[in-house]
Amino acid sequence: MQRIEELKDMFRRMPVALYRTSADGEILAANTALANLLGYDSVETMMDGLTTVESVYVDPRQRSRWLDEISEAGIVNELDVELKRPDGTTVWVQDTARVIRDPNGRIAYFEGALIDQTDKVKAQRARDEFLATVSHELRNPIAVMLGMGEELANNYDTFSDEDRRDMAQLIARQADDASWLIEDLLVASRDDITKVAVFSQDFDMTKEAERVLEVSDQPIEFEVRGEESSVHADPRRTRQIIRNLVSNAIRYGGGQIFIRIEPIGDRVELRVCDSGEIIPSQELERIFEPFEIGAEKGHPKSVGLGLSVARKLARLMDGDLTYRHQDGFSCFVLSLPSVSETRS
Repeated sequence: MQRIEELKDMFRRMPVALYRTSADGEILAANTALANLLGYDSVETMMDGLTTVESVYVDPRQRSRWLDEISEAGIVNELDVELKRPDGTTVWVQDTARVIRDPNGRIAYFEGALIDQTDKVKAQRARDEFLATVSHELRNPIAVMLGMGEELANNYDTFSDEDRRDMAQLIARQADDASWLIEDLLVASRDDITKVAVFSQDFDMTKEAERVLEVSDQPIEFEVRGEESSVHADPRRTRQIIRNLVSNAIRYGGGQIFIRIEPIGDRVELRVCDSGEIIPSQELERIFEPFEIGAEKGHPKSVGLGLSVARKLARLMDGDLTYRHQDGFSCFVLSLPSVSETRS
């Protein structure tokens, strides 16, 4: 009897989510790890909340496929399924189970284990989305450059000097977009961000912001406050950050956008603000992760690297990139060391 109790106690304390269910879906036994995985505080509350295992499946067809496979083969190996939690969230699990039959060959029950695969599934989906959006974003500027280039090559004499100049500027802007996307990819792909080349020097951040705005078709208000906007950082990387912030505001922000540069203590801050919706506090860290573009629907497709790359580069230059909501505007704030600070 003591041995049986010891086995039951070990079953309850196992860190792996274990279960036993009947052929008709009744939960016969479960441990605490399973209850926690499914979003319950205890096995007791889980048993009270669940009638049958079918109710936790997001897609009932997954349960049907599971039953067909285990009934035929007697075992299910590492099957990925999506399950519901009582708070409305879902979890992807890897289910490994076997069928136990009675002496007459009928199914007595199923027993198995679940392993949380949510992060793995999300990562795989992010990679798939990443490949699709990279090809999408690169295809557009390349198509424009090819089209304009062929027009100029085949019909050069039919265009006026002004038309040729406009076409060349369009090709240059599209090439700039493609080159910066590739640059973002190179930064994001580095496992060790410290290996990204950064060459710091003294320069005027105002001039780098103006260079970004030269190739933007969006009306953006630009203001410099104070007399000092010189920083000690990498001008090319700073321009990359500003470009990403402006692109982010145009894609996802409101209709009104402005840039403000202002010395704050031993730093110079560049704020890119838009009149879009406030970003919820629970999303603030997530939006700085690669391949994240916020929870709002209907946004244009994006690789979702801009904010992640921008923050990494800012911190590599002894600066930072943060978010704040002020005076009705969503602002991304780039902070870099001022020249006066580095000389003191």
